[in-house]
Amino acid sequence: MSKELEVIEMIKTILKHQAMPEAEVAMSSDLYDDGIGLDSLCVAELSAMLEKAYGNDPYTSKIMPRTVSDIISFYGDT
Repeated sequence: MSKELEVIEMIKTILKHQAMPEAEVAMSSDLYDDGIGLDSLCVAELSAMLEKAYGNDPYTSKIMPRTVSDIISFYGDT
């Protein structure tokens, strides 16, 4: 599975864990308020999932990605 699909699946899993409405998640999706609607708890879970899967994540590197694409760009490939 590509990194893009893995990250999208992580976000969908988080939405399910937090009993949030399902959302279409694409590379251009805004992660927060007017987009998918991730809150601080969701971001913490996403950070932990990314760290476990890839060894690091943008959040603990002091980067605040706005879109799914920003997360993928942090890792330098798709």
